[in-house]
Amino acid sequence: MVKTLFAMFFAWILFLPAARAQNRVLTVDAAKVTGHIRPLEGVNGGPAPVMAGLPSLEKQYRQTLIDIVRTHDYMGPTEIDSHFDFDNETLAWLLPDPKQRRGVVDAGNAATIFPDWKADPENPQSYRFGPTDNAIASILASGAQVYYRIGRSFGARTNPPPDFDKFADVVKHVEMHYNQGWDNGFHDHIRYWEFWNEPELFWSGTPQQFYSLYEKTSRALKSADPSLEVGGDTVAFSFAPGPYREGFLDYCRAHKLPLDFYSWHYYADYSADPLDPSQVAREIRRVLDTHGFTRTKSILSEYNRSADFTADMQDELRSVDNAAFVADTLIYLEDTDVARAIFYRGDAAWMGLFDLSGKPYKPAYSIRAMGEMQKTPIRLQVTGADQDGLAVLAGSSRNAQEVQILISNYEIPPNYQPHIMKPPPDFLKDASIPDFSKLKHLPRREIAYKDNAGYDLTVTNLPWGNVAFTMRRYRLTAKDNFTLAEESEGLGGQFKVSRSLPPPGVELIVLKEKK
Repeated sequence: MVKTLFAMFFAWILFLPAARAQNRVLTVDAAKVTGHIRPLEGVNGGPAPVMAGLPSLEKQYRQTLIDIVRTHDYMGPTEIDSHFDFDNETLAWLLPDPKQRRGVVDAGNAATIFPDWKADPENPQSYRFGPTDNAIASILASGAQVYYRIGRSFGARTNPPPDFDKFADVVKHVEMHYNQGWDNGFHDHIRYWEFWNEPELFWSGTPQQFYSLYEKTSRALKSADPSLEVGGDTVAFSFAPGPYREGFLDYCRAHKLPLDFYSWHYYADYSADPLDPSQVAREIRRVLDTHGFTRTKSILSEYNRSADFTADMQDELRSVDNAAFVADTLIYLEDTDVARAIFYRGDAAWMGLFDLSGKPYKPAYSIRAMGEMQKTPIRLQVTGADQDGLAVLAGSSRNAQEVQILISNYEIPPNYQPHIMKPPPDFLKDASIPDFSKLKHLPRREIAYKDNAGYDLTVTNLPWGNVAFTMRRYRLTAKDNFTLAEESEGLGGQFKVSRSLPPPGVELIVLKEKK
């Protein structure tokens, strides 16, 4: 009996280090500041419903701590001249149900801002601001900023406007309406004005026509208010050189055009790797710098793990797996110079963060977790994390009374194969659509995951010294919806905790000085 107990004890001693080795050793030094945590919790699509049957989500956006909303794919409101056709193959691809598509077509065509190109842009009677007023008001009521996208929704006509000068003049008056009170308007302080959306896909004119329209529109906006941040061009294939990357920048430089920010998109369909957007961000920075735009901001105005809006991807995009991908992506982007990251998309429409009753899907909690980190924006040194999926972000509050640590654990699914949507045949007939098979993509990384079953976390040099503090730990897993998993109290300038957190999973640890 004694021999048996000794053998069991000896085996346990041998097993313990191996089990502990499966956790990642993490250290946060609260005395070492490495910068500031930038706000990256933006979304495309606002809280006002973009079609019949969708809920209003102002309360949910506020609770999710969404800080900025890009007015893209509003299907009519906020758009200058979009026109929708019921038999458009691209729109039918997005909305295969005929009744739903008919509703969007009719409502969208009745909601654009400047419906008659024969009208006078100087005359307030030429504008139909009502639907856009409601959309903008809903964004502001949710507590978010407005990021105004100038262009057209998915499924609208892609032809160039008939009069470039008039288009620019109309955009100027839209800005005046929302920022300067023109035509019984508002003073909404809309700062970002982004030109177009994915011209490789949704512009049937030539690149030279596109450059010309940007030139006229950007100059018109700056003439209305030089302090606005104006940019574009929302390139879809951001890692591939081309006319809407290098060509656009060459034109802007040659013509001395305003370009306060350069916006780009990235979906990780080819890799499911959350580090990809950060690698593209560094490539975009290199391209901007080599073209002389060293002070131009980089904005990721669309991202997700997949661009597939069809029913085939719904479960995956709503899953905790995608939630961990989003959290990883945003943490890794903090190591780049990206000024904004805007998830596609936020509402209860296709690829949205909420269901038809307004209940959040898992990725909404990752956006909220990043929003919570804005309460502790002074970034702290972290050791032990990696760029392979175990991502960590730590910060302290400005009053030194709170420290937070966000831990995200993600793995690319085993045997992952690139997932590419199959568009309808008519979509690919357009000469402006590139050959997807020849596009340049980031090379797939070979990753050997290790020591990522959980974490052994030590936080040193807590700013409140030898006093009591509280700890709350929030958990996002397949079973947990960012729920309070644990709370306790501690004393002094150090904190330690060891917990299991297998991928995919996200946790937020909140340490507060006890008053």
